[in-house]
Amino acid sequence: MNLREGTRRLALLLGAVGAIFAGFLSYAQLQSTLRQRAEHIRFEQLADSSVVEQARKECFDSDAPSEHGPWKKYQNPLEKLPPLPKGAKLIPPYCYIPDDHLNALYYTPSESNSGGIETVHFENREIASIESQDGQTLQPTPAPPARSYVLIAILPVLGFLLPWCAIRAIGWVATGFAHPGK
Repeated sequence: MNLREGTRRLALLLGAVGAIFAGFLSYAQLQSTLRQRAEHIRFEQLADSSVVEQARKECFDSDAPSEHGPWKKYQNPLEKLPPLPKGAKLIPPYCYIPDDHLNALYYTPSESNSGGIETVHFENREIASIESQDGQTLQPTPAPPARSYVLIAILPVLGFLLPWCAIRAIGWVATGFAHPGK
């Protein structure tokens, strides 16, 4: 066997190993991208639902008479109501300001019209998160960029080409030293 044939075989072997390793990296990137895409779609579906639109109307549209001022609708519903008798529950829907965060509003829809939403959290008039009835808290998640899909497709090719080209280049240089000019 000569140096040229050995270099070619080594380049193919390491290129195949690199492609397999990069294939695993590509698969991990694919799983991450698909998870991010699913979270984005789920949040967008809930954010565009009629329940959230109703929450925006009830929490941010000014329907209070002008003599009471626009702040009346932001009061905690427990403060607006007279004391409830023992065993009575406050029935949603309602908007309230949490005690620990004054720039936030929480909206709890009625159970008959919840659409799977437990609570909508607004912060500075934007949706900060949505709590679903199955216990998940969904945050606004951006859609995965197009370059992540391109990276998923290119990784195995790069995994082959990088070691293959490196070994071929090393073999080319070694061949130059082994067989000096004729």
